[in-house]
Amino acid sequence: MYSEKSLRMIPKYGCLLLGLLTVCGAAAQHPDDEYYPYAARQEERTPLLLTDSTLFYRAVQTTSDLYAEHTAFNLPYVSVKRRGLNYRDESASVGVVRLSSRYFGAMRLLGADEVRYGGLAAADGTTGGLGGLRLFRFADDYPQASRYAAVSFTDRNYLAGARLSVTEPLGRGWSGTAALDARTGRDMHVEGVFTNALTASLRAAKRFGDDHNLSLTLIVPPSVRGTRLSSAEEAFRLTGDRLYNPAWGFQHGKVRNSRVRREFVPLAVVSYRMPVSQSTSLAADFSAEYGTRKYSALGWYDARTPMPDNYRYLPSYTGDRETEQAWLARDPRYTQIDWDELIRQNRMAGGHAVYALEDRVERLCNLAFDASFATEADARLTLRYGVSLRRENTRSYKQMRDLLGAGYVTDIDRFLIDDDTYGNLLQNDLRHPGRTVREGDRFGYDYALTLRGAALRLQADYRSDRFRADLSVVLGSDAVSRRGYYEKELFPGGQSYGPSRVMRFTPYTLKATAGWAFSPRRYIEIAAAAAARTPRAGDLFFQPLYNNRTVDNPVPERIYAAELNCRLTGPVVDFQAAFFAAMTLDGIETRTYYDDMASVYCDMAVTGVGRMSCGAEAAADIRLSYRWLLSLAASAGRYEYIRDPRVTVLSDVDNSAVDVQAVSRMGGCETGGAPQLTALAEIAWFGPKGWGCRASAGYAGRRYVEPMPLRRTDRIAGQGGITREFFDAFTRQERLPDAFTLDAALFKSFRFERSRLTASLMLRNLTGEADTVYGGYESLRVRRIRPGDDTLYAPHASRCTYAWPRSFYLTISYRF
Repeated sequence: MYSEKSLRMIPKYGCLLLGLLTVCGAAAQHPDDEYYPYAARQEERTPLLLTDSTLFYRAVQTTSDLYAEHTAFNLPYVSVKRRGLNYRDESASVGVVRLSSRYFGAMRLLGADEVRYGGLAAADGTTGGLGGLRLFRFADDYPQASRYAAVSFTDRNYLAGARLSVTEPLGRGWSGTAALDARTGRDMHVEGVFTNALTASLRAAKRFGDDHNLSLTLIVPPSVRGTRLSSAEEAFRLTGDRLYNPAWGFQHGKVRNSRVRREFVPLAVVSYRMPVSQSTSLAADFSAEYGTRKYSALGWYDARTPMPDNYRYLPSYTGDRETEQAWLARDPRYTQIDWDELIRQNRMAGGHAVYALEDRVERLCNLAFDASFATEADARLTLRYGVSLRRENTRSYKQMRDLLGAGYVTDIDRFLIDDDTYGNLLQNDLRHPGRTVREGDRFGYDYALTLRGAALRLQADYRSDRFRADLSVVLGSDAVSRRGYYEKELFPGGQSYGPSRVMRFTPYTLKATAGWAFSPRRYIEIAAAAAARTPRAGDLFFQPLYNNRTVDNPVPERIYAAELNCRLTGPVVDFQAAFFAAMTLDGIETRTYYDDMASVYCDMAVTGVGRMSCGAEAAADIRLSYRWLLSLAASAGRYEYIRDPRVTVLSDVDNSAVDVQAVSRMGGCETGGAPQLTALAEIAWFGPKGWGCRASAGYAGRRYVEPMPLRRTDRIAGQGGITREFFDAFTRQERLPDAFTLDAALFKSFRFERSRLTASLMLRNLTGEADTVYGGYESLRVRRIRPGDDTLYAPHASRCTYAWPRSFYLTISYRF
């Protein structure tokens, strides 16, 4: 039998006959063919010698996602939700074990083959997400000894990196691969942004008996990353810096970032493959993910916000010339966090901190087990069935990182100090009242969200010469709950402490696919799916930080999707096109915010969110000549909200209703972060003696900021928008400028017997365009304007970030 990888390569490299088929004719060999990846396409071909067979048409049916391969790194540096869908609609896995993006680099270094499938398309029983599937696979054959080392230099996110991978036979049927991936340094464009990351990974595999395969994979990815924050357009304009980052400032003359991500979440996967009988095989996987994620942020207690770009500190609000001149001069005391001033105020407060640096911590413990059987009922029908079990537990709490020169903080609710009614209900934890918090202590909130789920799967795959059909059913049962470890005085007893009620859901997926191969080069496929998905655990509670109250009538999100795929492969052109439509209904979103109209902190639940995505994607590889390759890709779609959701707002201090089931005028708004038009053109030249170069141009158009449902309710837009201009300001969605990019790369390979040295230089955004907005979102805040005795309301400006300017990536790798 042939591996899936070899079958996929058949149409791509022009080899039309395998197994029983043969190729006659001499290849046009050149001394430097080893440097040219498309040499096999030049072979002379003879007519097919045998009649159709399932194996004969299989390759064209399992081609990977050409559009994703071309656009993954070549579109402009902007926010891109493929097909207008949320990022959770895209999935990645190794076997059936779901993977987070933090493990992708390690999987590649460990030798996994990476395949992308678009939308509903997937091969061999693998169910893809609506937004596509990234599948990592390890070969079952015994790997040969190999070594790989690389160093890289860049000016974006970090400065230098190194990768190392070693594969060795270990004897007695065992093989092992060990890999390291390290990155360090500061971004050369955005102040405060840096990366210090080291990923260590290990994989051991053993093949024994009659096709029994056991593998153990361990990935340990500690990292520390300084990030940047979005800001208002006024701040970018005043500073003249499109990469302005309000998250950092000077402390004793050194740059310090307040927003730093720290992660340490190791992953362990144990997989076992074995034949049960001549027609049935078993694949069992167990995965465990355990560790912490921390995100630091400044905290202030009965004091003014230290964030420099807060609207109260901008000249448009203060109205004074001195503030404007300071911003225009980029005085860091105005434009950045003044750490020295924060420390000074703490020392003047007599020991109690006025300002501090806090960590929002998430401690993960995710376990999953899957057992899958595959039975070949006959030569054309394969049945796949199995069971999946999972438990996802996330414990969240706040931890004191740095008291900034102060001695302690008292664990009370600072937001209620000035409140006349609730001013005596301050304790964050009644079981430890008045607790003194020092560096490293937990405080504020402490709770855990738990999801327990089980699912049964059944799929039938039918292959009959030209025809392919798949039918799959997944039926599950999920239970979501919260457990509070602090008893908040505002919500005593079971309102905040102990377990919440358990919310149960019955998720399911129904999917059908049918395809027809007109020839070994031409294929058409149609797929349809209906599904119900359990909402994210955090979206099921009005205020999960310290409240057990759940949203009213929680229901699963419903999904309906259909897709038509066309493929054409040949010696000169590979072409793929997809026409898709996807609708999601009954979405749920929750968040906490300060409500300017009610003058109180509030918890908001948005229910009944409905979205529609429809459009087309196309991509092509055109081999212009022996050494020239032209790649094209484009997409066009409409991604919008199709329903007016309902908004319920509760006061954060007593759960009293501020607004109940208010209609939000969201219908017709576009999905944010999802370009509705994309295009890419890339030309590549593979020269003699290992030389090569690429040049590409990308485009992303019809982009919008992410809309906020709250501002489109009658309470906000209706009461605040008393004139047509103000009403339009609340309900109109801002469109972002189109984005363009021009990239180029040059590479050279040197061959030394069985080893190879490669050097490559990539230049991104050659035009140096500095006005490309990466993405943005509407603010929840409302601004009061008082001309005379009147009070007017207007929305705050959208928050956005800008894309990186011209940047480079230099890498030198050695495989031996």
